[in-house]
Amino acid sequence: MAKIRTVLGDIDPTDAGVTLTHEHIRYAYPGCEHDHRNVWDFDTVAAEIAQVLALGVTRYGIKTVVDLTPAEIGRHPELMAEASRQSGAHLIATTGFFPESAAMGIPFHWRRQSVEYIEEMLVRDLTEGMVYDSRLTPYKAGILKVSTGGLGKMQPTPAAGDDGRHVGPYERKCIRAVAGAQRKVGCAINTHTQPMDYAFTNPGIELLDLLEEAGADPGKVIIGHAFVHPNLDQLKELCRRGTNLQIDHIGIPWQNESAEQLDELIANAVAALTELGYIDRLVFSYDRFFSHARGPITAEEPEQLNELVYWGYLHESFAPRLAKKGFGKAELHKVLVDNPRRLLAF
Repeated sequence: MAKIRTVLGDIDPTDAGVTLTHEHIRYAYPGCEHDHRNVWDFDTVAAEIAQVLALGVTRYGIKTVVDLTPAEIGRHPELMAEASRQSGAHLIATTGFFPESAAMGIPFHWRRQSVEYIEEMLVRDLTEGMVYDSRLTPYKAGILKVSTGGLGKMQPTPAAGDDGRHVGPYERKCIRAVAGAQRKVGCAINTHTQPMDYAFTNPGIELLDLLEEAGADPGKVIIGHAFVHPNLDQLKELCRRGTNLQIDHIGIPWQNESAEQLDELIANAVAALTELGYIDRLVFSYDRFFSHARGPITAEEPEQLNELVYWGYLHESFAPRLAKKGFGKAELHKVLVDNPRRLLAF
């Protein structure tokens, strides 16, 4: 029987409702857990997160949220579970890693391990429970994550390897491990690619190539961040390969002048792909930070745009923009309900 695995247990896919496939319940830079200025109260933060999630449930019907935060950047199983209990929203946790070249991803301990060792950990996260603070929790992950690329101009993506792909050696190891875990468990894989990389290659194709070579099912893979600088030819190439595309950063102008500018670029690309018959390949999300654990807000470390986007922006601003391009309620239901329900089911 098909199921979707949330932190509070398995649910029937028909119970998932409106689903966002890439959010961050708690985002934390590695090392901040040792910062005196980053001490936080669990109950307070859980209640704050639950309040926003509950608004999504009651006002916008957002019943399911994928927390695509890997362990090294703040995944907190107990916080997810408590926020889910208080809000009534289903939360799906992630197992996998952030990119190696972005400095934050694939900690030293995991760089030393074999593909088989990493794969075993991923499978156990999905089937036994995730580890937090050296303790095994009863909360299981429900999706896998792989990542490639740097931090843009701050830390560029590595040069191409012998095979022409801009993917680091530790990322390749994790990609093989994630593909192996998917074969054993049957869940979806969601991905992080660096938007700037689409200017000189198609990082989604590079990542998909490596996943398929390791035995992953492209029909259960979601390529993330490909719409931040949408290139229709690149997007069509990915769709023709049988994979799925995540339309994220709605209302968050990452690497763009404004949300207005990015929204229009995204909406045009969504309308074009829909006209070409690829609507079954699309899912929506924000990439919102509900709690950003990284010390006090200062001029040097201000709030990020991911923290400020309104939870109803997709429904109140972006959906009407799409409707003007012929993408109506039926199409919105397909992308927000039907497609993620199919992809997230084991």
